Amino acid sequence: MNWQLSLIAGSQKHPFGVWATVLLLVLLSIIGATKIDLDVNFNDYFAHDDAGFVGLNQLQQTFVREDGLLLLLENEQDWRQPEQQSRLLDFIEYLQSDQHISAIGGYATFIERLPLVNESSVVTGQKQALTQSLTQSLTHSQSSSQNQSISGSLLLSYKQHPRLPLVLSDNGKAIILSIEFSQNDMQQYSTEALWRLESIDRLQGISESFWSVKAATASLVPKFNQAQSAVKVLLSGEQALNWQYAKVLRHDLSWFAPSLFVIIGLMALFFIQARLWLFAIALNCAVTLAIVLGVAGWFNLTIAAISAFIPVIIITLSLAYSAHLYLGWQAGIKAGDNNPLIFSFSHNKQPLLYATLTTILGFGLLAFSPSPPIQVFGILVAIAVACHYLLCHSLLATIVSKANQNYSDGKLHVFVNPVVTLAKRAALLPKSILMVVGLVSVLALLSASKLELNDDPLNYFPDDNPFTQSKLTMQQDFFGINLLYFEVGTGSVPMYDKQYLGFLFQFARFLQQQPEVNHVTHIGDWVKSAGLSQSQLKRIMTQHSVSDIGLEAEISSQYQSSLITVYLTSLTAQQMLAFEAKTTAWLAANKTALSVSPALGSSLLFAHLSIHNANSMLWSFGIALVALSLVLGFLKKSPYFALVGLMVNFLPLLWVFAIWQLVGGYISIGSAVVLGIMLGIIVDDTLHLLLKLPEPQTSDIESRATYLQFFWMHYAGVIPVICFTSLTLVLGFGIGLASDFAPIAQLSLLSCMVILLAWIFDVFVLPVIYQLRRQSINDN
Repeated sequence: MNWQLSLIAGSQKHPFGVWATVLLLVLLSIIGATKIDLDVNFNDYFAHDDAGFVGLNQLQQTFVREDGLLLLLENEQDWRQPEQQSRLLDFIEYLQSDQHISAIGGYATFIERLPLVNESSVVTGQKQALTQSLTQSLTHSQSSSQNQSISGSLLLSYKQHPRLPLVLSDNGKAIILSIEFSQNDMQQYSTEALWRLESIDRLQGISESFWSVKAATASLVPKFNQAQSAVKVLLSGEQALNWQYAKVLRHDLSWFAPSLFVIIGLMALFFIQARLWLFAIALNCAVTLAIVLGVAGWFNLTIAAISAFIPVIIITLSLAYSAHLYLGWQAGIKAGDNNPLIFSFSHNKQPLLYATLTTILGFGLLAFSPSPPIQVFGILVAIAVACHYLLCHSLLATIVSKANQNYSDGKLHVFVNPVVTLAKRAALLPKSILMVVGLVSVLALLSASKLELNDDPLNYFPDDNPFTQSKLTMQQDFFGINLLYFEVGTGSVPMYDKQYLGFLFQFARFLQQQPEVNHVTHIGDWVKSAGLSQSQLKRIMTQHSVSDIGLEAEISSQYQSSLITVYLTSLTAQQMLAFEAKTTAWLAANKTALSVSPALGSSLLFAHLSIHNANSMLWSFGIALVALSLVLGFLKKSPYFALVGLMVNFLPLLWVFAIWQLVGGYISIGSAVVLGIMLGIIVDDTLHLLLKLPEPQTSDIESRATYLQFFWMHYAGVIPVICFTSLTLVLGFGIGLASDFAPIAQLSLLSCMVILLAWIFDVFVLPVIYQLRRQSINDN
């Protein structure tokens, strides 16, 4: 492996070439970084060639979406009261005056004082008017009586509208308005995500200003100069979900950056006290991060909310790996070596190379995840680890070759001395400690086996998040936001036929009887509400287009299919899959000539994604274990130490997931990713110990006293870097605990726990195994 030293020698011989190459790469990376698409979208988590995703997209193109952005208004009084209705109408007119809003629907279509949309959307109002006219004529009611309201109520006089409960709560104190933005100014923004973010922020701002008592007396809304009942403004729908994903990404990036600077400052203050080394390490981190961002931009890789943690991991790993070289350099100075830099690289070349390869393998295996953002997550970090390794042997080596050779162990002795003392005491009771480890591991295996898939992407935000609050309101006052769709095609049976409608009612009754279902809607509701006969319905469908009657959200354009919408309770991924299986079984048992699509919905897609991702991570974990055993077996040329290395890296993960299950944790996107990446990270310290600690031999020189002295001397020499890297990793990954995005917070928490337990196994359990091995050899 002399090529590493040759690379260092070449870099020191041609420093200008190194700097020119790095500068060129950084410039190209900066250009590429400007191409990064920050259009954060929930749908980015799905593979776009997935059958379920394709089916859902086709469904959304076949039927008009009316729930993209929902404005929820919670009032202390009933919105159907005349005074409250008047206030609401003023609010709608106020929104209509905003040039950024093109249409207002939802509950607005049920109240008086039309038009309810901007002039650009007057066609929508005409469709609604025609729908009402058709219903009125077919129910043989007088036109004047149809348009009359009862005591200022917003309900039609003859019966309740079948879709009114979707936009008006039972107590009348909560309503839903659907909002459509004008896209005329979208070109002014670099990405659609930025346009959406500012548009929704503006909508939220003007809505809250309108309904606040303070704003009521301001010049913005001068007519409200007296106290009014408080109105709470919330936002829901897919656009609101994407809005919060973008918000979380911004929040995390704004928090992670200063946190990383604090960690670097702490490392400089307590450990890395050579300024040139600190500069070189920081520059290496910056160049590595720039290259990774450039790769993401040039190759148009998918960036999502979870991607905010990529810079943290890259810089944390860079700091940890650089620490091996710095402390090796310090050891060379202490030993009086003429070239401490070469001394450091020579003593660390083997463990650093294999640690780099195992880390690349761990993150690279995330490429097998079914979710594009997780694939990108793994690929970018793997590229970063490889780049940093090369930069350490070129750019860093060029810079630190000029560093003053002053020895300083910083504050490491504060950690090292107690650790060595505890490790020596533990080594005196090898069998007892291993027995405890074995017993705990058996219990941990039983606990970890009970982990369940309990992921829910709608619960990824904290309780005070606007989307979380709107979700709770939708669950309490309406039918929730967990939707599932079935498209029912006509085939040879026309839509107005009794067989077609009969199946809709039959399937809907089955669905409504399930405890997971809050509500079911389909076109039969309209037929039943209007009291239409088959001949009347046939006349409507043959004489008018779907757009004429305004039911594009429920009937395809050529009357070829209709939509059954199922409003589900809040379900976990496992429960979603169980419900899907239940409906599939019912459809199989009640075969019909009609074509019925599989269940389609974002939550169901995510449930399948969670299952596939968890399975992929388990496979990745298994592959990493096999690869690790091969590496250790090759390096130590001993099956015994290959198994030892596996144990001290596998058991920390097992214990952590056992604890995770005991505290109510579950398998999610964030926790599953830990399986894929942690093994490649924590094996770094194990490699350093296994490669630097003396292996027990049977020769005469290996007497007990001599071997112990020799062993603990080497142990004390490698423990500083083990403690430093573990502390750095814990601090770095711990930054994610401040994230408002649950997968990052879970990934961060579990990673910190794994790193801490792996450190305990490396510094305390591994010496015990060495001592037990020595006793076994001596006994034989």
